[in-house]
Amino acid sequence: MPVAQYTALMETELTKKAIIGGWVLGLGALAFSVNLTSVGAWTVLVGLGVLPPLIMWKMWNPPGPAKSMSESIRDAIK
Repeated sequence: MPVAQYTALMETELTKKAIIGGWVLGLGALAFSVNLTSVGAWTVLVGLGVLPPLIMWKMWNPPGPAKSMSESIRDAIK
């Protein structure tokens, strides 16, 4: 893997981690400021805190190397 691609990949991973960390910290601050006490409210908070970052982590793919036409055809056949 060329150095430029590796560097871009690492920046993407760092950006993902920063967004997820901000999301979780923001929801934690919201929970403390609202003073959540019920189990149902904490369940909703955990769902909001975990599901969107997991979806983003799986759906946000880093740019990969360009594929040749034969590689694309081979991947489509599999």
